[in-house]
Amino acid sequence: MAAVRAQIQEDIETTKKQRGKALRQREKARQFDRQREEIHPSYVGEVLSRLAPTARESLQLAEATPDPEKVFSWEPLAIRYRNKEGD
Repeated sequence: MAAVRAQIQEDIETTKKQRGKALRQREKARQFDRQREEIHPSYVGEVLSRLAPTARESLQLAEATPDPEKVFSWEPLAIRYRNKEGD
């Protein structure tokens, strides 16, 4: 019982450490994003914005349209029953 409790406590501590590390990384990235304009001159930002990929129309789905009612281009197959072996 004590070993299980110790394992649970270790897992909790590991999770807390991972959560703290992820929080620090996100905060650092946020700070870099805020400082980006200060770090790079304005012409660098313009060049980067021109190099950024544009949103393509082909990535968007066409508007959904319902299928026509009871219009099928195929005929239903006939069900053939097999004779059981030994009959």
